[in-house]
Amino acid sequence: MSLPSYQEIQRLAYQGVRLEITGGMPTWEALPGALHQGVVDDIRQSLTRHNAPTKPCGCYHIAATYIEFAPNLLRRPDIALFCSKPPRPDGAITGLIPEAVIEVLSLGYEQKDRDAVALYLAAGVQDVLLVDPRHATVEWHCLAVARRLYDLPATLQLQMGCCVPLERVGE
Repeated sequence: MSLPSYQEIQRLAYQGVRLEITGGMPTWEALPGALHQGVVDDIRQSLTRHNAPTKPCGCYHIAATYIEFAPNLLRRPDIALFCSKPPRPDGAITGLIPEAVIEVLSLGYEQKDRDAVALYLAAGVQDVLLVDPRHATVEWHCLAVARRLYDLPATLQLQMGCCVPLERVGE
């Protein structure tokens, strides 16, 4: 079985299906609902820089954009954060790995995002946040420190220098 091309994936997206390729296996997901999208929007609006002089970072972020993290690893993180402005190709971003990824867990698709944490870290992502709006928690994964779990609201300063204030849903 051959993997779908980016153009085939894009065509499916117009039909309301989200497709990612993880370990060479296609993963289907319905497009996210209003809760998910609202949390993503709130996070993106609240991101700030908290730079140390030795870690200047622009804290650029993009949402739901295909990124090729490695061969056979094409994903659309809910939020990808970069220190420098990422390119804007018509297709997937290739050759550039985000410094951090934030995934908002959607009902019925939580395991898909949990399974991707180790893959993101292996690809060179420094920080991976899993935000669970239903349980008002965030899991913070990075190579340097074991998984940490926080109750919301919480403010996290990522290794790249970006500050992520997270509120409870509805606040």
